[in-house]
Amino acid sequence: MNETITIRMTDLTSIDIQKIGIEQRIIVSVWSFHRTYQFKLVFSWITAFLLSNVSGHSQRDTSANWSVVISVQGGFIIPHHESVNHLIQGHSKGAHVYVCRNTDGRKYWHHAYNFPECGIDFTAIHSGNTVQLGSLYSSSYLVNLPLNGNGQLSDLKHEGNNRFCHWIGLGVGLGYSTQRWDLETNHQAPMLGSRINAAISLQYSVRLASFKFGEFRAGLRVLHFSNGGFQLPNLGANNAGLFLSYASSRQVYRKHVTPVTPSIEKYIVSVGLLAGLKEILPPNGQKYAVSVLSFLGEKRVSYKSSFGVGADVLFDASSVAIMERRNGFNPEVGRAIQVGGVLSYSLFFDRLSLKMQQGIYLRDNFHLNTALYHRFGLRYNIARGIFAQLSLKTHFAKADYGEIGIGYTWRR
Repeated sequence: MNETITIRMTDLTSIDIQKIGIEQRIIVSVWSFHRTYQFKLVFSWITAFLLSNVSGHSQRDTSANWSVVISVQGGFIIPHHESVNHLIQGHSKGAHVYVCRNTDGRKYWHHAYNFPECGIDFTAIHSGNTVQLGSLYSSSYLVNLPLNGNGQLSDLKHEGNNRFCHWIGLGVGLGYSTQRWDLETNHQAPMLGSRINAAISLQYSVRLASFKFGEFRAGLRVLHFSNGGFQLPNLGANNAGLFLSYASSRQVYRKHVTPVTPSIEKYIVSVGLLAGLKEILPPNGQKYAVSVLSFLGEKRVSYKSSFGVGADVLFDASSVAIMERRNGFNPEVGRAIQVGGVLSYSLFFDRLSLKMQQGIYLRDNFHLNTALYHRFGLRYNIARGIFAQLSLKTHFAKADYGEIGIGYTWRR
């Protein structure tokens, strides 16, 4: 008679392997492997899935222009604050895989930006300090913009093209750190308070040589990890490195007919409501709500860019708690309201725009930070007049909080 044996997965680590049968040994081995290599397996499976889809698309649609760029990298963790100098114990090393395609000219912004590459980038970096900083993994959407005046230079032709070509790349996504700050086990590493973080990458690359089978590139990349002040401490992890890449070849079938130039408004006026959560010292404490009512007027100077001025009305509930701790009594909530003036610059990619703003506090009763603040974010036009925004407010290199919100735009 077959005997049914139930083993709880949480108890597997305490089982004596010598006292169980072959079936149970197999289960224990599989579970042990799963626990040890769980993250690596997920990363590998995602990469394999994307590569298989790329291969499938290439067979079905030769105009897709898919390519894979594989890079190895060596560098270092940037000691951007004196409190992290002791954490830099060796050079970092890693790799990234960029599954991308050339834009094909069906939209006007493809032509305006010289036919950039767009795709998913996977990065793995060993920090050089396994015990305190661990390793950094990220997955992000990366846009690689050609800096040449003629986008045709970025083509990978089968006959080879050794003309000079260079790119500037920007990636935004999510990152995972194998180590984080912990009061008991890792209290000397105040870079990251959480394992899950936003990942932002900025890179510059150049073509070294091109052949029938592909091309070689080299460049410099900076990868930034931060949770936007949601979980302290949050000094952020910054890795800089030089990389060498191999980009697989593809036959390019590009639409050479430029779409009709879209009508461009002269002025843009928008109002948005943004909100977020932040933490204050000591770590692992209460999360406080923040909100921003934002007004912005912009002058469109070209299809790609605009300059603007605006104003922010900000409320940060954590400032009330800080002042209460300092003075021993609760200040009036209205005194926590701040007013800021803003200078703005935007880059437009069809419905998506990249916002870079410099702000100055015009009303700030508590003076808990510097007089200047900055905002970097993405705004996407969901429907006519309605947009969604994801942004980060900082004081120079110190993240204050992340923002998410919605708003309305008038164009003229």
